[in-house]
Amino acid sequence: MKTESLTLNIIVLFTVLFDCGIRAASATDFCIELTTTKIRAERRGDANACAGDESADIKNAARDVARSNANNAIASQCLNDVTLTIGQQACARISLVANTSPNNLWTDFPPAAKPNADNVRYIGRGVGGSARVNLCTVVRDVRVRTHSTVDGNCRHDIGLLPHRNFVTARARARCGVICSSP
Repeated sequence: MKTESLTLNIIVLFTVLFDCGIRAASATDFCIELTTTKIRAERRGDANACAGDESADIKNAARDVARSNANNAIASQCLNDVTLTIGQQACARISLVANTSPNNLWTDFPPAAKPNADNVRYIGRGVGGSARVNLCTVVRDVRVRTHSTVDGNCRHDIGLLPHRNFVTARARARCGVICSSP
């Protein structure tokens, strides 16, 4: 207990004395979707499992894959093409300011989307002309389709023909900029 307390005190003292710029992700940080840019990607995700216990969560698995695929498809384009000016204009539209501070906490706890989204991911600070702006992706689920087929490899204890459930999900991602209260 004393070791943990001492370690925490040393970290706090070091931060205060040397102005390390460590700060928590603020509740006033938002990922603002850039609707005026043409940068967007739509991707799919697939999952399948035998009917029964194995297929309980395949819709969520397919959605997660589709969201991740859409995020990955657009991330490098966002980092390269979204300029500081674009970010500042998007934030000013809703009376916020573009957040340019270095903050790695968004990796684990991304800011809330404005307007709401199904998934938000912090992708880093821009490069080139956007090197000072923090960027994110905003993902919305488009649709989920399911179908089943008979599959002799699946068990069938309850008297029905064995079948496999297939799920295909689609998600659309757009670039976003992290904005904060002025």
